[in-house]
Amino acid sequence: MTDELISVMVPLYNVATYLPKCLDSILNQTYSNIEILLVDDGSTDSSGIICDHYASKDSRVKVFHKRNEGQAVARNLCIEKASGEYLLFVDSDDIITPDHVETLYNLVKKYKCKVSLAILQTFKEGEPIKVVPSKYEEELLSPAKAVEYMNYQVKFDTWPVCKLYHKSIFESGIRYPVGKIFEDFAITYLLLFQSDKVAYCNKVIYYYLLRSNSTEGASFSEKKMDGALEVLDSFNRHMDLIRPIMKSYQCRMVSFACHLLLKMPKNYSKRYIIKDLLYKNRRTVLLDNQARPKARLACLISYFGFSALKFVFLFVDRRK
Repeated sequence: MTDELISVMVPLYNVATYLPKCLDSILNQTYSNIEILLVDDGSTDSSGIICDHYASKDSRVKVFHKRNEGQAVARNLCIEKASGEYLLFVDSDDIITPDHVETLYNLVKKYKCKVSLAILQTFKEGEPIKVVPSKYEEELLSPAKAVEYMNYQVKFDTWPVCKLYHKSIFESGIRYPVGKIFEDFAITYLLLFQSDKVAYCNKVIYYYLLRSNSTEGASFSEKKMDGALEVLDSFNRHMDLIRPIMKSYQCRMVSFACHLLLKMPKNYSKRYIIKDLLYKNRRTVLLDNQARPKARLACLISYFGFSALKFVFLFVDRRK
């Protein structure tokens, strides 16, 4: 049987420093029947030139240059242009292991499912990659169980990478929301629910770079905060899917609320919505033995006020 074509999709913007290592890791896959879609989202550095250079060397590389419209638009264009039976994303500043594609493909074929996923290892810029060995595990999950794991942030998370999707998963019209932060948070659970089962393994097949100039550490503008609230509204529209795993959802909402509270601008007019989200769910999460210890601790500290919560978590971050 001929191996099926897999589309490896890489949206990118101003990543010239990191892109060659990323592309080399993709081209060096043990599973060779791949197409590599590079969507250059209006880069102003030499990223576009690098893309064209790789395309000239390997016919599997296809480049699409466009004006800058944001990561969600670039991801959605990748989906539209993909020809593969299966699709997966790679972030343009990260590195994948040589067996990345093969590992995910073997899982979907073994368990006859439409989605497979594995895990990633973070590493800091300028530091060597360190992977802690662990006993190999596989697990076949229902979509609800997979989303429950994701909500509790055990085994895996909402990141768009480290996941292989059959092309039919996107035929329902699910796309990344444009102009919003947390776009992966908004749709990953919907994508998992498009499959009747999800195959998981705990193998590290992806190295996620923690960049020193990442915007993750910066405060959010009011526009970004409003976008985050729109993500919350999207969950409310799909409560029929979430209700059976409500406790895990409440845990994730507490973590989300704390993240936003610590980053919101001073005098943000809708602060009360985010605080209410925390206060509404904190008792349930505090008493949930499956909830992350950090989330339970945040719930406990929140009873002493937002200032106490902010002080403790900023203190912890500084000690990392």
